[in-house]
Formats: sequence, C-alpha cells, structure tokens
Amino acid sequence: MIARLLRLAGLLALILMLGCSKGPRFAPVEGKVTRNGKALNNVRVEFWPETDGPKSTGITDDEGHYSLKTEDGKVDGAVVGNHRVIVKDMELYGNVFLGRKAENMPTLNKDAKVRFSKSYSDPATTSVKKTVEAGEGNKIDLELK
Repeated sequence: MIARLLRLAGLLALILMLGCSKGPRFAPVEGKVTRNGKALNNVRVEFWPETDGPKSTGITDDEGHYSLKTEDGKVDGAVVGNHRVIVKDMELYGNVFLGRKAENMPTLNKDAKVRFSKSYSDPATTSVKKTVEAGEGNKIDLELK
C-alpha cells in the first residue's frame, strides 16, 4: 500500500514538473548601440519575438551598453528565437517618463537633435532582425545609420 502511494506521488510530481515547463524559453541578451562607431546613450532597445512571448527592452547607458528584461521586468533576457529589433531615441522625449505612451508620441523635446533614422523605431519599417540563441553569450551589438 505504501509503495503504491509513493509511486502515485512520484507520478504526480512528474506530471506537475512537466506542466510547469511550458512557455517560451529565455536567454540573457546584452550589447552596445553605436552610430559611426560612437556609443549612443539613452536609447530604448526592444526585441519583438516573431513567435509567442513578451517583448524585451533595455535602455542604453553612457557607454551605449544595454541589457534586456521582459517588458514586465520579471525575466532577464529575451525569448529564444528570431526578433524584430526596434530602437527609439529617448532624447526626443526629454526627461518625461511616458511608459508605453512613448510608443506613439510625437517628439516632445523640440531641441533634441535626431541621432538616427526614425525607421528603426517602427516595427513595420525596421530593417534590424536578430536571433537570440539558447544559453549564455548573446552579445548583440547594433550599429545604426
């Protein structure tokens, strides 16, 4: 009787483990954003997966370095697979935190100089496509024009 209960408990544990493993796989992603070899700070980098899963974002620091987290901030990295990459110049919005509203906002900082083509900021026109591989070591640098 006890052996039978132990087998049943083991089977139940296996079923629960398999059921919890569904969903997209994630891998760490980091890199540097540059234009003409110079680092670009305050740039929002977005990886939009071509499969199911959340997009991942990061903001570049003064050296142009970014690292991605899912949009809800719960998972480091991005979904494993192919992505459209969106790049937005946050300098155009000034020091105002806009959250998701920034996705469709006009330029708020009229004194800001355009640093790269706006085609990078539109999911329909971006030419940047990158692949996130499973495991560590996804260093994805972006050279903008």
